[in-house]
Amino acid sequence: MLHQGSSSLTLAVGDRNKDDEKRLEHVKVRKFNGIYSQKWQTRRSGQSDAMIEREAEEQYREEFNAHFSLQRKTTCVEQDRLALLRFKRALVDDYGLLNSWKNTNTNTTTARDCCRWRGVGCNNATGQVITLDLSGTWSEELEQILGFTGEIDSSLLSLSALTYLDLSGNSFTRIPNFIGSLKHLQHLKLSNIELTSPEFPDQLRNLSSLQTLDLSATQVVINNSNWLSGLSSLKYLNLSYIDLSGSVGLLNTATKLPSLVELQLVNCLLPNDTAFSFHDPLTNLSDTFSVLDLSSNYLSSSTIYPWLFNFSACLTDILVSHNELSGTIPESFGMITNLKTLDLNNNGLKGGIPSSFVNLSGLRELHLSGNNLDQDLPSLFDNLPVRSLQILDLYGNQLSGSIPDFSVFSALMKLYLGQNQLNGSFPGKFKENSSLLILDLADNRINGLLPDLSGFGSLMELYLERNLLQGNLAERLGSISNLESLGASSNFFQGTITEQHVANLSSLIYLDLSYNSLALELGPDWSAPFQLDVISLSSCKLGSLFPKWLKTQNNFSVLDISNAGINDTVPGWFWNSLNTRVRYLNLSLNQIHGVVPDLIYGKQPLIDLSSNNLSGSLPLFPQDTIALIVNNNMFSGSVSSLCNLTTLNRIDLSNNKLSGNIPNCWNRFDRLLILNLENNLFIGSIPDSIGSLQFVSMMSMRDNDLTGEIPLSLGNCTGLQLLDLGENRLSGKIPEWIGESLSTLRVLSLPSNRFYGTIPTSLCMLEMIQILDLSFNNISGSIPKCLDGFIGMRTRGTPDATIEYNAVGLERTRLTSRARYVFKALLQWKGRQSEYQKTLDRQRLRICSSADKFLQAKEANT
Repeated sequence: MLHQGSSSLTLAVGDRNKDDEKRLEHVKVRKFNGIYSQKWQTRRSGQSDAMIEREAEEQYREEFNAHFSLQRKTTCVEQDRLALLRFKRALVDDYGLLNSWKNTNTNTTTARDCCRWRGVGCNNATGQVITLDLSGTWSEELEQILGFTGEIDSSLLSLSALTYLDLSGNSFTRIPNFIGSLKHLQHLKLSNIELTSPEFPDQLRNLSSLQTLDLSATQVVINNSNWLSGLSSLKYLNLSYIDLSGSVGLLNTATKLPSLVELQLVNCLLPNDTAFSFHDPLTNLSDTFSVLDLSSNYLSSSTIYPWLFNFSACLTDILVSHNELSGTIPESFGMITNLKTLDLNNNGLKGGIPSSFVNLSGLRELHLSGNNLDQDLPSLFDNLPVRSLQILDLYGNQLSGSIPDFSVFSALMKLYLGQNQLNGSFPGKFKENSSLLILDLADNRINGLLPDLSGFGSLMELYLERNLLQGNLAERLGSISNLESLGASSNFFQGTITEQHVANLSSLIYLDLSYNSLALELGPDWSAPFQLDVISLSSCKLGSLFPKWLKTQNNFSVLDISNAGINDTVPGWFWNSLNTRVRYLNLSLNQIHGVVPDLIYGKQPLIDLSSNNLSGSLPLFPQDTIALIVNNNMFSGSVSSLCNLTTLNRIDLSNNKLSGNIPNCWNRFDRLLILNLENNLFIGSIPDSIGSLQFVSMMSMRDNDLTGEIPLSLGNCTGLQLLDLGENRLSGKIPEWIGESLSTLRVLSLPSNRFYGTIPTSLCMLEMIQILDLSFNNISGSIPKCLDGFIGMRTRGTPDATIEYNAVGLERTRLTSRARYVFKALLQWKGRQSEYQKTLDRQRLRICSSADKFLQAKEANT
């Protein structure tokens, strides 16, 4: 981390007197350290110390220059002011970001002084413009970057003292070559720019004073590396998310830049063979080069390891996550004595951590998540340095063994051990460790009691979900008063949580206690000491009355109080208090009754009100709702209001009293995956627009009063895996096109209708079929012999089939892994009805195969 007085923080803001410097020195250090600390706490991986320090320095630069703009005794140079106005005229400013840039003859200082304009910084002594930051601004309300379009005008050349230029996040025609003539430029940031012309400005090679160049995620085409050799002062180079597959030799050229400190080439499609050329000796390497990020480039072990270890002695940060590294982790990493950060996340590595890693006395961060490491955890810990390590990420491997005493890592701040195969119980007692901030042990097989965690006085996030832990959780809550996030769902915790147990948790923002044997006894007048963002209490006993303490929670985005024993109406204050941040609302599996008012709230919410006693007409829902699950209630009336909810990907209105025609507006739904309208009172025909649902995988209209034929347009739903139209009054012949167009069907259920004719032989093309139910129709003729050859219906002992399904993501929560959806089909066999149930769990829809039951029934009746 940069320290007080670091030369890296010397900013080009002009000459200042000693009183200015002395007065602001404490502000400088406090602001920079505060920014660094915030970044440190929110990062998990993918950013090195140098990256974080540089971002903090840039943020500090803005605040530092803003302060001195108020201390200046001179106004901006007139030539620079006029140049900025010319530059503005070439831009389209739809959002009024440059309203402070005014061409006025007024004598007011604010209007005429361009140094006070947005994004402009000046030299304190001369009034010349030295920094210009016109990067796009993120709008939380609009969820987009607010920026400019137009041309980058040559009037920039008149800013003769310009050292810092940031035009990131905008849309321009091109990056002009004249930028290469800004001879004093030290920092150039042109990231995330949409370009009409992707031509790369080779004249950048003339910027011999340039220290920072960021072109990441900008739509330029770079076909050579010649331009790089002229950037002799370059320290930081970021070309991430640019296709460099045609730029042979760029990597070797970059690593030879004499001043280079940091190189980021994330997701650049680097060519495996030519990027790492061993024919050109690695000579004249910069002795300052310390940070290398080659993540997401499909690089193999044989390609990168020899090249990397040939010059890695100077490196402090190596990030090669999301590549195709395989085999065991080389011992050679342990020989890079200066190493501070090593990120090998999401590769195909196996085995364990080499013993040589214990020699990395300066190692701060080790990221190995998403691999196939299968080492015993206690022996793995023995191979790590215990004094320096601050972040250890082993999430998503196959590590085994019991939990060792990780408090021996005296500097450890973040420990991720989730989604492994750890078992056994916790150590009897942990040593005191005040540095630990995050502990993730979710998705293992850890059993026994939760230990005393009072020694981890700084613990902010604790994740224990989906283990085998038991005992009284409430007794442990009071000892971790700094906790912000607690995930303890799907264990065997028991007991009652009262107001006293959570009285000290004033910082809590994330609470998930679902699927335990817990009860919450919180008085009706209790005012919570916290404001929660995520409230997940499914299957906890909250009492028969709707929890009144929720009235104090004004900022939640996720609320799940399903199956909580509530037998009450939802009070009006609850519906009225729902804010625009709500992303997930689940009140299902209670006995809530009454009428639901129109709900115009939320931000792409997922709404589940299923399995209650709600009545009345279907309310209006937010137009950007992404999932609407209200099955098993007593809603009645028309569903025409659905036509406004065009962002839905799941609709379940089953088992209600909804009536009228099914609306003919399905051409508006381009994201729908699941449609369940079964067991209602719908009449009329199936609308033709249903064929517009090209991504739908499940569709059920069973048990209504539908008439007419199956529409031909349904053949366009080529991704269907379940189609259930049983128990209606549909007529006509079973269409031939079902077998030809719906080849992915696993379940086809058409019983108890008025179909006639013969069974089409095209059904033999349904090679994936597992249930075919045509019973109780007027079908005649013989059964096609080819039906006996169905693999899905014949093979005994076949594992459960899996229907892939991209579940709705709940951003900023850990609840995505518990996305669950139940869909049922009924199988008729000679008067007997059996249930065929499918469960959507962890982003997959699992079909419990009925093949054996079907065969047994068939054999018993033949």
